[in-house]
Amino acid sequence: MSTVDAQVQSPIEGANQSATILQLAMAALRLTKAPGTDSNNNHQQRLRPVISLSEVAYHDCYDDCWIVLYDRVYDITNFLRLHPGGHDVLVENAGRDATIAFLNAGHSTMAIKSLKLYEIGELPPNECIYRCVGKLTLTNLPD
Repeated sequence: MSTVDAQVQSPIEGANQSATILQLAMAALRLTKAPGTDSNNNHQQRLRPVISLSEVAYHDCYDDCWIVLYDRVYDITNFLRLHPGGHDVLVENAGRDATIAFLNAGHSTMAIKSLKLYEIGELPPNECIYRCVGKLTLTNLPD
């Protein structure tokens, strides 16, 4: 009899009196909650206002400029004149997801940290691309 087939006393309430180690391991996996899988997941605990992509699309000009980065919504209207790369590149992506353009520009750690100053909300879970609860997600996303 292999180690996996060894019969052990089950510590799981309501389980058969004897179970294989493999059965216990499978049961433990079902009983253990993975991070972010409970009903009060991290995505909702942040208490950010939920803003849809269709609402972001209305804010697409120099006087009213919102962008989406990593599934978070930013009102960068007051930042346009301060942006070291000029306002044109920001207005070009106004009203939509600008994550790819942001990544391609190679922003510094300080630039990424300064995003917090302009954050106004996040996308609803069904519109998220980068922070998908219960799905694959990018690593090292700015908080």
